[in-house]
Amino acid sequence: MRVTVVGCSGSFSGPESASSCYLVQADADGRTWNLLLDLGSGALGALQRHLAPDTLDAVVLSHLHPDHCVDLCGLYVVRRYRPEGPLPQRLPVHGPAGTAERLSTMYHGLEPGGMESEFAFAVVRDREAFTVGPFTVTPVAVNHPVEAYGYRVEADGAVLSFTGDTDDCPALDPLLAGADLALVDAAFVDGRDHVEGIHLSGSRAGAAAARAGGVRRLVLTHLPAWNDPEVCREQAAAVWPGDVELARAGATYDLPAAPSSPGGDDATVGAGVTVDRAAGLALWAAYRAAHPHLAPEDEPAVEAFGDSTALADELIALVVDGPKRATAGLVASYAHDGDPLPRAGSHWVACDGSGRPRAVLRSTELRVGPLHSVDERFAWDEGEDDRTLASWLDGHRRYFARECERIGVPFSDDLEVCFERFRVVWPPEVADD
Repeated sequence: MRVTVVGCSGSFSGPESASSCYLVQADADGRTWNLLLDLGSGALGALQRHLAPDTLDAVVLSHLHPDHCVDLCGLYVVRRYRPEGPLPQRLPVHGPAGTAERLSTMYHGLEPGGMESEFAFAVVRDREAFTVGPFTVTPVAVNHPVEAYGYRVEADGAVLSFTGDTDDCPALDPLLAGADLALVDAAFVDGRDHVEGIHLSGSRAGAAAARAGGVRRLVLTHLPAWNDPEVCREQAAAVWPGDVELARAGATYDLPAAPSSPGGDDATVGAGVTVDRAAGLALWAAYRAAHPHLAPEDEPAVEAFGDSTALADELIALVVDGPKRATAGLVASYAHDGDPLPRAGSHWVACDGSGRPRAVLRSTELRVGPLHSVDERFAWDEGEDDRTLASWLDGHRRYFARECERIGVPFSDDLEVCFERFRVVWPPEVADD
């Protein structure tokens, strides 16, 4: 999936960018599918730098303020009055209730039938997903003075989250959770804008993404021309643990496809531990059923700790009994085994030495650094031996030396390690409060 910023200026077109418009593309069925999120003021002109408007497959509108939809009037002209004649098929346009009427009002003097001769309008509803070619699009109602939606767009296992215009609200959690790319409204500035229920500021955008969990890339957008973008970035960076990016017209983001799940019901993990994948996915399904508002997520990994049945039993017991809330793995092992690094907000199912699933875990914090960078707090949270830093280093040096032998790399304290903290979320009798 590829995302191109056609326009990202907030509230009105700026000197360097049109208003809200994002082109989302993916290949399927032997061709490229083109989905547009918003088509605000000035965006139709900029769009033509990237593709011919008559190759669009659908337009999805976040809400009906002109800086998000007014250039559909120009697109109507392109489709109806082009020299070759009107296009034979109507273009799907998904938006809030009243979209057709609002656009017809904007365009004075329409022929009978309004814009419906060129556009096939469809009303979106909160959490009711629809498809456009390879895309699954889920509207999420957000906090704005008019009916407004953010959208999760998914294809090939990649997730784009687009907030549209919104202030903070609980709906941002499922909207943003686990997104590979989050395009987040940050039109307001802390200390300057005090009105609630309209837009996020940089700090509220960063806080919402951090709270949702699993966001890989945070991009602030919808910044009006009167904002200093660096101020917005700095306010977000004060609460967001990673890099804060600013949307700019013409920028393109390639979203990675998700890795395929292991085949079959069973898979061997480490040395001699064969997990019951079917039972693990059944435990995962029970957790999802008990939490219907969780954001969509691919099937989780079903794995055991350690590299032996004895170690798997020892470590899962520490998880179920309470002290173990962290784990560590060699980055080189992930790469050797073809597995992606964990993501904050993602889940996995932990099994015992017999391969029986015992708990669903949710990753809450991730850090990659050299083995020697581990600190006393992480050693304590991992909950093994006497929980001291010295015993952690002793045990993990021996474990990672075995891993290095398995994957054929030399061992050293400079090896990159993924340090992961997690919570137990299922089953209820062992879950954290």
